[in-house]
Amino acid sequence: MTIDWNTPITGTYCERAAPGFWGEPLNATSSLLVVVVSIIGMVHIVRTRNVTPGIMAFMALAVAIGTGSFLWHTFATRWAELTDVLPIWSFVALYGAAVIKDSLRPTISVPVSIATGFLVFGAGIALSMRETHMLGDTVSGSTQYLPALFVVFATGRLVWKERHPSLRLMGIAVGLFALSFLFRSLDLPLCDLMPTGTHFLWHVTNCLAFGVLLVALMRFPQTRRNSTTLGPSGARQRFPRLMRRITKI
Repeated sequence: MTIDWNTPITGTYCERAAPGFWGEPLNATSSLLVVVVSIIGMVHIVRTRNVTPGIMAFMALAVAIGTGSFLWHTFATRWAELTDVLPIWSFVALYGAAVIKDSLRPTISVPVSIATGFLVFGAGIALSMRETHMLGDTVSGSTQYLPALFVVFATGRLVWKERHPSLRLMGIAVGLFALSFLFRSLDLPLCDLMPTGTHFLWHVTNCLAFGVLLVALMRFPQTRRNSTTLGPSGARQRFPRLMRRITKI
């Protein structure tokens, strides 16, 4: 079946009742929040001379996510949807691959992390571009983010297991993601009660989660494998390489 890349799509979100560039004003404008946060973060990183290829790659992808989301919620066509989902799943796949790479033995970490990254990216794109209503999706298309949940659990497990100093921030980010997932899922079911929908709140809480992750990356960029700290009993506690590996991809 041939995909029509230019035909406007309606009925995807509660706020959009008809075709038109400003058919989703709240969804469109809230998409740009992550762009603002990313630019502020980039300026701070440059000023503090904490620039690494990994951090800049994540920041660039975050700007692309906000831009693509804005295009999707204004043009609302298949090509615009592609500009939305490609940077999202590139970000998730890159982050997931970095985490998996740090959690495995060096002999297998590289091939497994690469395979995981491609798997997450491919699954995310496939689920994002499908016709959700044809497959019984009753939660506003949120099932497409199941691969992202895998990355969240993988990250959380490693950070918790190693008692990384960013544990509290990562926990906050996970909680914000769960809240944003709820807002996204309730968009269509609550449409009669809330005509504007709840999708824009998905953007807001996701932006907050990204901001927390950014703070974690900037606050703990140099945590080394053999770093230690003395507790009350003088016991040595090892901190992992998670943030250093992620920020130096």
